[in-house]
Amino acid sequence: MKFEELNLNSDLKASIQKLGFTDCTDIQEAAFDPIVSGKDVAGLSQTGSGKTAAFLIPLIERIYRSREENSTRGFKDWKSNSFILVLVPTRELAEQVLKNLDHLTTDEKIRAVSVYGGVSYDKQKSLIAEGVEFVIATPGRLIDLHKEHVINLSNVKAIVFDEADRMFDMGFKDDMRYILQRIPLERQYLVFSATLNFDVLNVAYEFGSNPLELNISRENTKAEQVNDHILHVGQEDKPKFLLSILKKTNPEQVIVFSNF
Repeated sequence: MKFEELNLNSDLKASIQKLGFTDCTDIQEAAFDPIVSGKDVAGLSQTGSGKTAAFLIPLIERIYRSREENSTRGFKDWKSNSFILVLVPTRELAEQVLKNLDHLTTDEKIRAVSVYGGVSYDKQKSLIAEGVEFVIATPGRLIDLHKEHVINLSNVKAIVFDEADRMFDMGFKDDMRYILQRIPLERQYLVFSATLNFDVLNVAYEFGSNPLELNISRENTKAEQVNDHILHVGQEDKPKFLLSILKKTNPEQVIVFSNF
């Protein structure tokens, strides 16, 4: 399916066109209609398949439509202090989601802030005080700001757990429960991950959500932005071979997994 077929808000449509996106990935196509209609969704799709845009695009669409009268896609009772909460396991992912959000809202800006530990509270508090429509947060810093009455979790209209499996692996289960206990029961619940384990879905069921499960498995999807290569190198040659590849390709970003 092409993005132009989704009947998007004109500003969102223009931003997507500027990015050069024409066709939805499988997870983006599968998630769009359920999310814009307000349903809870659990999306399973491999890395590189466009999961972040799969929830950002329909949620941005819902915010834009909330500014219109009598729109079936908008949030019900959206107010000036309402916001969408996106929970992520790391500060790097928080910044990545915020960057993607900025790229998708170039024509009609949506107020957003990323909050995470390791940096000063002051700037984050200042941005929140100005009013935001998206809060992208790691659980620990979000809870701190809630306890200081900087963020009012009762104003959450939708909550997204991005990379939910990693959040459980990193020990955020209790924090996730703490947050869910303090947001309204009448909210949209979205969870996206490369893998969905029982813990992830059990938390959803525990807090009154029965999400539509979208399983875009490795067998029926292709991560078009990911190329795989295997190079067989001797153990002692690995460090210098890795350095030579990095110097040759000069990547903007890189993740190195090692068992040294």
